[in-house]
Amino acid sequence: MENEDSIQDLVRFSRMLYDRQLVHAEGGNSSIRIGGEASPGGEVWITRTGSVLGRLSEDDLTQMTLDGEVIAGDKPSKEWPMHLALYKARPDAKAIIHIHPTYSIAYSTLLAEPSLDAVPAFTSALYRRAGRVPMIDYYPVGSRELHEAIAALAPHFYAILMRQHGLTVASSSLSKAFGIIEEIEQCCHIALLTNGNGVPISAAERAAIDELQGRTWPKTIN
Repeated sequence: MENEDSIQDLVRFSRMLYDRQLVHAEGGNSSIRIGGEASPGGEVWITRTGSVLGRLSEDDLTQMTLDGEVIAGDKPSKEWPMHLALYKARPDAKAIIHIHPTYSIAYSTLLAEPSLDAVPAFTSALYRRAGRVPMIDYYPVGSRELHEAIAALAPHFYAILMRQHGLTVASSSLSKAFGIIEEIEQCCHIALLTNGNGVPISAAERAAIDELQGRTWPKTIN
């Protein structure tokens, strides 16, 4: 069993996101879910609104219940409903990272419409870690429409590309979420470098990975 991430880990990984230029200025937000008595299913620690991930400290974190009640700290990130929706949809999720990586956003602008399989898996590492990565349409930051679109996909996918906005990834740890982000960003970079002509791993290899991991993917989302 993995050890739970701590708020110190949340600060450390959030700074790493900034240091590796996966987020800029005051963009992005991150959270962890840890055990606690105040909320069934644990408590959530999330970066506060206006925080800069590259200069994050423990004072920049807000403690919340899964019902959205603030236990301690300042006003949470405006994307807190998205985080809570993901935690509720994925009981296995213990960490969520939402960032604005350059190549992922650039790639999203080239796609004509939303897709349930948007990011080409040029590496088996991406498909093993993330599987299929859907893309939702553009919605204003912090809007109800954005959070509803994420919530609709949350039970089915680990990572979601948001057109002209960024990436949101839920996983069992900050380390795993960070790794998924790096794999997606790499494949989006490859897609741009190859002008959309690169060849992903085969359908047979994808099917074999899915079978090994015991996972399936929806063809439509109601």
